[in-house]
Amino acid sequence: MPFLSAIISTLLFLWSLFIDWLLLFISPLKNPEMLWIIIPIWINWFFAEFFQEKGGTSFGNAISNGAVPLIIGIDWARYITNQLTEGTLKFSAMIVFKYFLCLLVIIYGFTIIYYGIKARHFVRFYGRIREVTYVLVMFTPVIYGIVAVTWQFVLAMVLFFPLFYCLIELIDIWVPNPKAVKSDENKEDRFSFRR
Repeated sequence: MPFLSAIISTLLFLWSLFIDWLLLFISPLKNPEMLWIIIPIWINWFFAEFFQEKGGTSFGNAISNGAVPLIIGIDWARYITNQLTEGTLKFSAMIVFKYFLCLLVIIYGFTIIYYGIKARHFVRFYGRIREVTYVLVMFTPVIYGIVAVTWQFVLAMVLFFPLFYCLIELIDIWVPNPKAVKSDENKEDRFSFRR
């Protein structure tokens, strides 16, 4: 019986983490100001995922994707600074942590751009729009003060990333290629000023 009890407790804990993870995706509804940053992240993800990276990520895609966290990190820092100057937030250790997150995301974006230009193959994975979007969607609620960073938050984020990745991969497989993607795959269809 103790073994069965441990299994049930573990499953209930995982279910609770899963629900908290799902709530991260709808957390922008708690702070409509966050929609101004989260909607462009999702729109960029949609178009890049299904029109540019359906067959994989090129170095050019990764470099372009690196610009997204670079800009978002700067915007997060702007948001925090505005909150501090308006007196909405008081300086604390959490503010320092949020600025640190901004810096990490800016470095992440810059690293993708730098190593994409250097044509390092690992950038095709870390610079894929799917990973970039996941990082930004997970941490934006933290920056906006909707979600606290706890060990459960970090565990859920790490634990359910493969689910997010595989779900998007399945959608990529099931959704037929758009006409634009088919046209790009046909090399003779490409337009060039050099012709």
